[in-house]
This record gives sequence, C-alpha cells and structure tokens, in this order.
Amino acid sequence: NGCDAETATKLRTIFGRNEALSAPGVRKFLRKVLETGMLMDNRSHPRVRPVRTAERIAAVAQSVRENPRTSTRHRAQQLNVRRTSLRRILHKNLGLFAYKK
Repeated sequence: NGCDAETATKLRTIFGRNEALSAPGVRKFLRKVLETGMLMDNRSHPRVRPVRTAERIAAVAQSVRENPRTSTRHRAQQLNVRRTSLRRILHKNLGLFAYKK
C-alpha cells in the first residue's frame, strides 16, 4: 500500500538518497519483522564446526607416519575428511607439503 512508499520517502530525507531503503526494501523489511518478530537476519545455516581439531590433526599425523606415500585423495577418503581440510592440516598444522617425486 502507500505507507511503504511514504516511509521510503521519509527515510530518504533522513539518510539521503543513496543510504535509505527503497519502497520494495521497506516492504521486505516489514514482512520479515511481521513473520519472524526479529530485526536481525535469521541464519538458516548454523556455523560449521571447524574440522581442524586436535584429534583430527593427530589422526592425520598418525596416518602419515604409517604410510607417507598415500595420496591426499586416498588419505582423505580413509579419514573421512574433505581433501581441502586434509591439505590445510598437512600444510598449516604438520608443516608438510604434497608433491610427487
């Protein structure tokens, strides 16, 4: 209705043309407040827990000691870790670098 356009106009006088919400922005904001009762964004995805725990680092170190020639791809499958997480552990925590001879 007309109140969202009127609100957008008032916001423009307060915050300036570039910083204020537009009429559709006011509608979206109002709908969010009415549906959720909150002004903040509702995070649909909770923060992911870090994979580089002390136990995981120890498991990777043990795996490397047992068989240093295993590829990062196979080691990631064996340890049920993403390849990027495994590379991060190898590089940042254990100081190892993957390369082929």
